[in-house]
Amino acid sequence: MWPGVTLQWLARGHPQSRPHRTRRCLPPKVIPMASHTVIHLLHDLGAATWFGGSLMGATSLNAAAAQLDDPRQRAWAATRGWSRWAPVNAAGVAAHVVGATGLLLTDLPRVRTQQGVLRSSVVKGAVTTAALGTAAWSGALNRRMAAAGPVPVQGATEPAAATPPDVATTQQQLKVVQWLNPLLAGAVIATGAWQEEQQRTTQAVPGVLAGLRGRAPRALPALAVVGALAVAARRRRPSQPVVEAYPPPPVVERPTTITPVTPAAAGAADGRQTGADRLT
Repeated sequence: MWPGVTLQWLARGHPQSRPHRTRRCLPPKVIPMASHTVIHLLHDLGAATWFGGSLMGATSLNAAAAQLDDPRQRAWAATRGWSRWAPVNAAGVAAHVVGATGLLLTDLPRVRTQQGVLRSSVVKGAVTTAALGTAAWSGALNRRMAAAGPVPVQGATEPAAATPPDVATTQQQLKVVQWLNPLLAGAVIATGAWQEEQQRTTQAVPGVLAGLRGRAPRALPALAVVGALAVAARRRRPSQPVVEAYPPPPVVERPTTITPVTPAAAGAADGRQTGADRLT
């Protein structure tokens, strides 16, 4: 070899002279575990506040207000109690909605792949929407009772004979809503427990496999079309010549040395040739 050419060739980057580099595989972006804990805390604590407050009000606050001696103070006492609880209940509802939204975003892969998760998410969304509507309805009725002032009533949700008609109508609606609130809030907790059970390995793995089997027949036509297009594009692609990334080293021609022939050497050669002819 030619040392100068070899060194220059290697300096340009011969494949054997390059150091072996390994590509680092970056982990996928996931939400840290701490944020998952916060999301679960907001979801569960908000639902517990929502359910516990509405159940306490229906079973205790309204019943205690009906025990007052003055009929004009019964509705006023119950309304004041619900008004003081309203900000806490609103905070619990907001915390639950934020937590539920966060859990839905983090579980989107499971919603797409695991069988049954999409159905439970839709059911929980519908139940939560109904519970939010009932809570808003209850708040509006409570504000209407507060605006009516101290009026004679039989109980917090039961009108008396001297109760004004508009207040009596509001009380009749409150009598239904006071039980709808804990019922729907409990349904929200039940659907959350349903989704928690779907995260167990005994349900997650079979659910994912069932989801893949269900989507396979629908995906086969699309895969066939993509494969046919890929084969057609490969056939239409012109063949390109193979180009060497690194050219071979140049060939250096060595000069040919010509030895001059003297007359004596030529005569000796002729003499050997003549003797050989005589022998033949």
